[in-house]
Amino acid sequence: MGCCRCCCIILLTSVIIIGFSLGFFAGFFPYPTHASCKVTWQFGRPCKQVKDALINQIKEWSSNSCSSKQQCGYEYYGEDGNTIRGKRRTPVLKFVDSFNFTFESNGIGCKVEGVSASDAWYAVVDFGYNYCNLKNLVIGSRLDERDPAYEEESSNSICTMYSIAHCNLYSE
Repeated sequence: MGCCRCCCIILLTSVIIIGFSLGFFAGFFPYPTHASCKVTWQFGRPCKQVKDALINQIKEWSSNSCSSKQQCGYEYYGEDGNTIRGKRRTPVLKFVDSFNFTFESNGIGCKVEGVSASDAWYAVVDFGYNYCNLKNLVIGSRLDERDPAYEEESSNSICTMYSIAHCNLYSE
């Protein structure tokens, strides 16, 4: 009897995972099918200045002696042309997320696309962690302050739980 129940649970889980990966539940589940986030920012500063600020913030928050758990667990993986890469271990469940920022100069200043995604193949929801991986670096480096050209663009369809993310929720 116990084996039959386990088989049913495994089968149901498999159907749900396959359904999400094929997009069958897109009408009911307004998020990407894998825990991830894509955000585009506009800054009124040169890209070199924005890139340096983000790199410095990642490095500053790479130690485990941070004042807030939301600001720990970052690792800088380097630069590839106009893209910087890194990873972050989430504070509570210890998931590893890979992230990158890609920079493009424009007439206003610098357009930056940030992407973060869970390295766990089975991750579907993330309670906004992938968004916070990116947003906290922008806030921490103070790129969002005193910049009249500052804009942020994202949505639930390209950023898991974007509209309900609380980036300071696990600060203690």
